[in-house]
Amino acid sequence: MQFFNSGFFWFIEGILLCIVIISFSSWMKEKNIPMPLWKWAAFIIWILFVGFTIAFIGTSFGENEANAAVKGGILFGIISIISGAGLWRLIITGARRA
Repeated sequence: MQFFNSGFFWFIEGILLCIVIISFSSWMKEKNIPMPLWKWAAFIIWILFVGFTIAFIGTSFGENEANAAVKGGILFGIISIISGAGLWRLIITGARRA
Protein backbone atom coordinates (compact mmCIF):
# COMPACT_ATOMS: atom_id res chain seq x y z
CA MET A 1 0.00 0.00 0.00
CA GLN A 2 2.81 2.39 -0.85
CA PHE A 3 0.40 4.48 -2.94
CA PHE A 4 -1.35 5.85 0.17
CA ASN A 5 1.96 6.99 1.68
CA SER A 6 3.03 8.85 -1.43
CA GLY A 7 2.47 12.54 -2.06
CA PHE A 8 0.69 11.62 -5.29
CA PHE A 9 -2.35 10.36 -3.35
CA TRP A 10 -2.70 13.68 -1.53
CA PHE A 11 -2.14 15.57 -4.77
CA ILE A 12 -5.02 13.69 -6.42
CA GLU A 13 -7.24 14.26 -3.38
CA GLY A 14 -6.54 18.02 -3.56
CA ILE A 15 -7.36 18.13 -7.26
CA LEU A 16 -10.63 16.31 -6.65
CA LEU A 17 -11.48 18.75 -3.84
CA CYS A 18 -11.02 21.72 -6.17
CA ILE A 19 -13.10 20.08 -8.91
CA VAL A 20 -15.94 19.36 -6.47
CA ILE A 21 -16.04 22.94 -5.14
CA ILE A 22 -15.89 24.54 -8.59
CA SER A 23 -18.53 22.18 -9.99
CA PHE A 24 -20.83 22.73 -7.02
CA SER A 25 -20.51 26.51 -7.37
CA SER A 26 -21.33 26.32 -11.07
CA TRP A 27 -24.31 24.06 -10.43
CA MET A 28 -25.69 26.37 -7.73
CA LYS A 29 -25.46 29.39 -10.06
CA GLU A 30 -27.15 27.43 -12.86
CA LYS A 31 -30.07 26.45 -10.59
CA ASN A 32 -30.29 29.99 -9.07
CA ILE A 33 -29.94 28.68 -5.55
CA PRO A 34 -28.77 31.39 -3.14
CA MET A 35 -25.64 30.48 -1.20
CA PRO A 36 -24.91 32.85 1.67
CA LEU A 37 -21.55 32.71 3.38
CA TRP A 38 -22.72 30.44 6.22
CA LYS A 39 -23.89 27.80 3.73
CA TRP A 40 -20.53 27.91 1.98
CA ALA A 41 -18.80 27.53 5.34
CA ALA A 42 -20.96 24.51 6.22
CA PHE A 43 -20.28 22.98 2.79
CA ILE A 44 -16.51 23.50 3.08
CA ILE A 45 -16.48 22.00 6.58
CA TRP A 46 -18.38 18.96 5.28
CA ILE A 47 -16.02 18.56 2.32
CA LEU A 48 -13.03 18.74 4.68
CA PHE A 49 -14.60 16.07 6.90
CA VAL A 50 -15.12 13.82 3.87
CA GLY A 51 -11.49 14.45 2.94
CA PHE A 52 -10.47 13.54 6.48
CA THR A 53 -12.43 10.31 6.16
CA ILE A 54 -10.65 9.41 2.93
CA ALA A 55 -7.30 10.41 4.43
CA PHE A 56 -7.91 8.32 7.54
CA ILE A 57 -8.74 5.25 5.49
CA GLY A 58 -5.81 5.77 3.13
CA THR A 59 -3.33 6.39 5.92
CA SER A 60 -4.54 3.41 7.91
CA PHE A 61 -4.17 1.13 4.91
CA GLY A 62 -0.76 2.66 4.23
CA GLU A 63 0.35 1.76 7.74
CA ASN A 64 -0.96 -1.81 7.36
CA GLU A 65 -3.78 -1.20 9.82
CA ALA A 66 -6.62 -2.67 7.77
CA ASN A 67 -8.81 -3.23 10.84
CA ALA A 68 -8.59 0.45 11.81
CA ALA A 69 -9.25 1.51 8.22
CA VAL A 70 -12.42 -0.58 8.01
CA LYS A 71 -13.78 0.46 11.41
CA GLY A 72 -12.89 4.12 10.92
CA GLY A 73 -14.23 4.06 7.38
CA ILE A 74 -17.54 2.70 8.55
CA LEU A 75 -17.83 5.16 11.44
CA PHE A 76 -16.68 8.28 9.59
CA GLY A 77 -18.46 7.18 6.41
CA ILE A 78 -21.81 6.92 8.17
CA ILE A 79 -21.30 10.31 9.82
CA SER A 80 -20.35 11.82 6.44
CA ILE A 81 -23.41 10.40 4.70
CA ILE A 82 -25.87 11.48 7.38
CA SER A 83 -24.41 14.98 7.73
CA GLY A 84 -24.24 15.29 3.93
CA ALA A 85 -27.92 14.45 3.60
CA GLY A 86 -28.78 17.02 6.27
CA LEU A 87 -26.64 19.67 4.60
CA TRP A 88 -28.20 18.90 1.22
CA ARG A 89 -31.70 19.35 2.65
CA LEU A 90 -30.61 22.64 4.23
CA ILE A 91 -29.22 23.95 0.96
CA ILE A 92 -32.21 22.86 -1.13
CA THR A 93 -34.70 24.21 1.45
CA GLY A 94 -33.30 27.68 0.84
CA ALA A 95 -33.85 27.22 -2.88
CA ARG A 96 -37.56 26.49 -2.47
CA ARG A 97 -38.12 29.73 -0.59
CA ALA A 98 -36.31 31.85 -3.19
